[in-house]
Amino acid sequence: MTELNRRLVDFIQENLVQEGDDLVVDETTPLLTSGLLDSLRTARLLNFLRKDVGVPIPAAKLDSENFQDVVTIAAMVRELETV
Repeated sequence: MTELNRRLVDFIQENLVQEGDDLVVDETTPLLTSGLLDSLRTARLLNFLRKDVGVPIPAAKLDSENFQDVVTIAAMVRELETV
């Protein structure tokens, strides 16, 4: 697991999984179909990416295809880092 993927998994597990849920997040946990990402949690994730990872996500990238799981989020972040 890359450092970025690990940071994303840790952030999601610690900040987005609701207390009492038995969900254990990994790189391929479906974030949208599991209901883990709603509008508020997505905003928290975007804030984490902007502040802690240093990569702001432009509105054009706010598509469900880019937020399927940690792997797709990390791929989008890596793509934006090279721009």
